[in-house]
Amino acid sequence: MSEGIKTSCFWVAATASLAIAALAAWPKTVVEAQPTFVGQSLFEEFTDPLSAASLEIITFDEEEGRPAKFEVGKQGSSELWTIKSHGGYPADALEQMRDAATALVGLKILDVQTRNAEDHDDLGVVEPNLEKLKTGDVGIGRLVTFRDASNNRLASIVIGDAVKDDPEKRYVRIPGQDPVYVVKLDESHVTSNFRRWIEDDLLRLSSIEISNLELQDYLSATGDSRFVRARNYTAEVAKDGNQWRLSKLLSFDPNDEFIEPTEVKPAETDVLNTAKLDAIANALDDLKIVDVVRKPEGMNADLKNNRNLANDQNALSSLGQRGFYPHLTTDGNVEIYSANGELHVTLNDGVRYILRFGNIAGLARSDEAEPTADGSEVIETGVNRYLLVTTEVDESRFPLPEMKSIPSTIDELKSMLGEATEPKPDGELTDEEWQERLEAEQEKITKENRRIMDERKDQLAAAQDRVRQLNARFADWYYVIPEQTFSQLRVKRDELVQSGNSTAPSLNVAPKFEFPGQ
Repeated sequence: MSEGIKTSCFWVAATASLAIAALAAWPKTVVEAQPTFVGQSLFEEFTDPLSAASLEIITFDEEEGRPAKFEVGKQGSSELWTIKSHGGYPADALEQMRDAATALVGLKILDVQTRNAEDHDDLGVVEPNLEKLKTGDVGIGRLVTFRDASNNRLASIVIGDAVKDDPEKRYVRIPGQDPVYVVKLDESHVTSNFRRWIEDDLLRLSSIEISNLELQDYLSATGDSRFVRARNYTAEVAKDGNQWRLSKLLSFDPNDEFIEPTEVKPAETDVLNTAKLDAIANALDDLKIVDVVRKPEGMNADLKNNRNLANDQNALSSLGQRGFYPHLTTDGNVEIYSANGELHVTLNDGVRYILRFGNIAGLARSDEAEPTADGSEVIETGVNRYLLVTTEVDESRFPLPEMKSIPSTIDELKSMLGEATEPKPDGELTDEEWQERLEAEQEKITKENRRIMDERKDQLAAAQDRVRQLNARFADWYYVIPEQTFSQLRVKRDELVQSGNSTAPSLNVAPKFEFPGQ
C-alpha cells in the first residue's frame, strides 16, 4: 500500500473517530427528553386533564418590565379551588381547569420550526424568567405549567407567537430546551384573566328582587390629619312592581356636614329618571369584578363593631390607601365612610346591601381581556375602582305583626261576634255551650297569632342567614370594579329628577362645592 493511500486511510479513520466522539458529546436535549417527530404528542404522559390540580401562568409586560404570575389550584386535599396569586380568592375552576388542561392533552407536533436558541425572540418563545428579564426585552412568551395533586409537573410549555397567516397555530417550546415546535393550540381556556376563573355573580341578587335604593352622594378624604366629608344629597327611591317612586330627597350643605339637611319636595312637573334607576338595577344584577385584594385582618364581616380598628395602624393605612375611612361614632363603634359615596340596595326579603365606592385602583391590565362572540379577546382600557360590599338585615321589613285580640270572657266573645249579651229566648246557646265556644275560639286565635309570629320569625331568620352567608363571602376582600361599572351605579343629582317645566324652580339646584383634591 502506498504512503498516500495509508495517509488517506489514516485521515478517514481519524475523521470517523472525531464524528463518533462529537455525537457522543452532543448535548442531550429535546431529542431524548421530548419527541420531535411530526404527528407525535408533545406530552405523551399527560393524558388525563382531570389529573391537573394546579395551573401556573407566568407572563411579562415588555413595556413596563413587570412580571405577572397567575396561579390557581386545589386547596390541600379538598375539592375547593382558590386563586393563589390573588390571596386565595375562591375559584369556580373545576370546568375551567379541565378545559385548560385539555388544550395540552394530546397536543400534536405539526412541525419543528427551528432548533436554534437565537430564534426564540423572533418567534416569541423566550422563557419569562422573572429573575433574568428586564425592561426592553422582547419576544417573551407565556409559561404555562400544570401540576398534579402531589405537585409533580404534568406539562410545561412556553407559548409564543401565532404562525403568520394561520392564527390557529402557535410556536411553542419546552422550557429549558431549544427546539421550537408548531402546534395547533386552542388557548382560549389557558388564560390568566381573573374573571374567567371566578363566579360571575358577585352580589347574587336579581334586579326583580330590588325594592328600595338609597343613594348617598358624598365625597370624603383625609388631609392635614383630619377627616373631611362633603355631602351632596341622599335620595330614597322605592320600586312598586316595575314603577319607581321617590320616597325622600335630602339636600345637604357640602361645606358643613353638621348642618341639618333640607328635605326637597318635587314639583308636580318634576319627573323621576326611571331609565337611570333601571340601569342601576341591571348593573347590580350583572356586577362584575376584575380583581380582589385581601382586607386587613381583624375587620368584622359587616364592618360594624370594629372597636379595635381605630388603633390598628396597618388596617387604617390599608383602608385609607383605597379610599375607606373609619370614623368613631357616638356609641363607640366604627363607621366606615368611602371616598365616593355609597349605594344601599334593599331586597324584597329584607336583605340590604351596602356598596362603598373607594379610590381609583389603577389601570386595567392586559390580562383582563374579555372574549367576544367570535372567540377573540378584546382588552379593556380605562381605570378601575375599589369597592367594599357588606350586607345587613333591614329590620323595618319585619315589624311585629298586629295580633288578633283573644277574648277572655263569654261577653267579650259575644261582643267580638256581634251577639247581644242579654239573656235570649230558648233555642240559643247555653252557658256551657258558650264556654265551649269561647275555649275553641281562644285556641283558634292563639294558633293563628302563633302562625303569624312564626312566619315573621322564619322570614327574619332567613334574611339573617342570607346576610351571614353573604358577609362571610365578602369579609376578606376589597373588590375592584371597572370605572364604567362605577359610573353605571352612580347618579348625579341633576340626573335623578328632571324638571318638566323650565319656568318652575328646579329641585336640582344645590350649593356649589369644589372638593379638595377632586
